[in-house]
Amino acid sequence: MRGSLAYHWRRSPRAKSLQVRITPWQGIEVVIPRHVSRERARAFVAKHRQWIRDTWVRMREQVVDADLTLPQTIELRGIPEHWEVRYRSRAGQARITVSGNVLTVHYDGEREKTARDALRRWLTERAREYFSMYVPQLCGATGFGYKRMQIRGQTSRWGSCSSSLTLSLNYKLLFLEPELVRYLIVHELSHTRYLDHSARFWKLVGEFEPDYRTLDQELGESWRDVPAWVEIS
Repeated sequence: MRGSLAYHWRRSPRAKSLQVRITPWQGIEVVIPRHVSRERARAFVAKHRQWIRDTWVRMREQVVDADLTLPQTIELRGIPEHWEVRYRSRAGQARITVSGNVLTVHYDGEREKTARDALRRWLTERAREYFSMYVPQLCGATGFGYKRMQIRGQTSRWGSCSSSLTLSLNYKLLFLEPELVRYLIVHELSHTRYLDHSARFWKLVGEFEPDYRTLDQELGESWRDVPAWVEIS
């Protein structure tokens, strides 16, 4: 890639440190904490520009080869589950029926966006079903707790935890390896005790995920494992 990179700058009252989030579909986002000036943020980006550029180029190369067609199968490695997908033409709003491990998408046969939307709705509900059982089990094993959980489809975050102990998880986690799913949830549950990324926070994460540094790096690069049809509108 030649030329300058395009950045999306977002100020966050919850962020404790400067962050750069890179995804192949949404681009480069710089998250700026409330107390950090724009000048300092620009200096931070300039210092890490080569890493940002290399990461962005690598991700965009993956997008070039991405398959944008409607899926014939869906592999949810995080659960794990394998689903076959079939399509049937029908008038009206797109919907999905389930029989065994087969999903049948009923849509008008022309507007593929409506089929993708239906599949994303199904993924959201499948994630809600799975995580409503898995997260409490993990809490029982680790001693963490939370008050509320919501499933979303964030474009640059795998999950988050608010000061009100609301756990937000991305349904796209279903496409990742189980160990990365577990790490992400442990990471967010650790925020129920420490909302920052201080040394004591990482020490707590390390009690349950000793290899957290490697897992955190792999998680940051795992957007490539989300199928292209999930990301396009």
